[in-house]
Amino acid sequence: MMLTAVALPGLLAGVGYGADTAQMYMIQRELQHAADQGAIAGAWTLAYKDTGSTYNGRATKEFTNNLSMAKKYVAAPIVPVITRGNYKGGTENTVVLRASVSVNLPFTKLVRSTPTVIAVNSEAAYAAGTVHQACLRTLKKNADGTFQIGNGATVIANCGVMAISCAPGAIKIAENATIDIAKITACNKDAAIIPSTYTGELVLDQAIGNYTNDLFGPEPAETTPQKTYDCKNAPHKTTYTINQGLYKSGIKVACDTFFNPGIYYVETELDLTANAVVSGYGVMFVLRKGATLKLGGSGANGTGGGGNIKSSLNLTPPTASKLLAMGYTEDFAKKYENVLIISDNTETEVDHQINGNADLHIQGKIHLPSGNVKVNGNAKAADGVCFQITSYTLEVTGGAYLYTLCNETETNSLSVVAGVRLIS
Repeated sequence: MMLTAVALPGLLAGVGYGADTAQMYMIQRELQHAADQGAIAGAWTLAYKDTGSTYNGRATKEFTNNLSMAKKYVAAPIVPVITRGNYKGGTENTVVLRASVSVNLPFTKLVRSTPTVIAVNSEAAYAAGTVHQACLRTLKKNADGTFQIGNGATVIANCGVMAISCAPGAIKIAENATIDIAKITACNKDAAIIPSTYTGELVLDQAIGNYTNDLFGPEPAETTPQKTYDCKNAPHKTTYTINQGLYKSGIKVACDTFFNPGIYYVETELDLTANAVVSGYGVMFVLRKGATLKLGGSGANGTGGGGNIKSSLNLTPPTASKLLAMGYTEDFAKKYENVLIISDNTETEVDHQINGNADLHIQGKIHLPSGNVKVNGNAKAADGVCFQITSYTLEVTGGAYLYTLCNETETNSLSVVAGVRLIS
């Protein structure tokens, strides 16, 4: 009995402390969960462009809605403290939520004169959803020099340029290059090396580095006829006309050539650099199995003869209505409208060239996600014509002249999906 009497206070104290500890951890877990949900809710609100205090109210509401047991131990409402924080070089790109409660636990209050304080902290980072536009874009990641304009080169592209690589020097524009570019979009400040005289807009968005291309050329149907390009036997001083199909041995233009409307699946090479007039309206070229591309004329300027044919190279892509008229589905037409040249999903890097000595009159999108495009010499688009280049890398060499005009509705868009991450 004496031993029991001596041990009983300790036993009761242990039981009481254990009960209080269980309650304390239960309240702490509930508070932490509520704080996490509140911080995440506030961050999502900012990710979708809240410019006022909506994020604060949203975070508070979500925090309060996730409280249950904790409210039973305090008389006054539990009000969180919500602030903004900085994460990975960003400015006010997180939501920080702190909360605390003072509770009188049943046993602890017998031995302490002050309440037990339980505090929690949660922080959620966000990246806003944004749509960026650019008619000259490069898709290679984690590399420098993905978009280069050399000394003496000229690039006129007020529809904007973009490189998604976040590596330093991803965009390199030489100090002596001539540029008329309204907007340059880069992953961060170090990713863009641009002339000191540049007066356009520099847009920085780390989130573009997460972009993954999902647009590739379609596969030919089993019924697609196989064709061969050969104009050797074409009548003298006439235009050689060809039709859509699968060209396994490639297309290397050797005489004046007209492409009838349709989709041309090309393997090996698509070479349109001959000293000839080349034209096609409502055409799309799909480069397959690592086929290479060469664009440009070799001195045939002014030989178009007027009308629709304005220079030595005249190409326009199919519109959605044209693709529908050819028998393609609505989804197909929407996906590939205004695409002039596109490659398949080969992972092998392929080198392509846009050569000079021609006043190129081309429209539409050139989409080469695994292609390294080099622009040499005078590769100029006629005034008022919009063409766009999306490639793995793009280099405009010294002396080259690249000129494209696209309005806002015609220009490629890259959508950065909003994201939120709980970081503490």
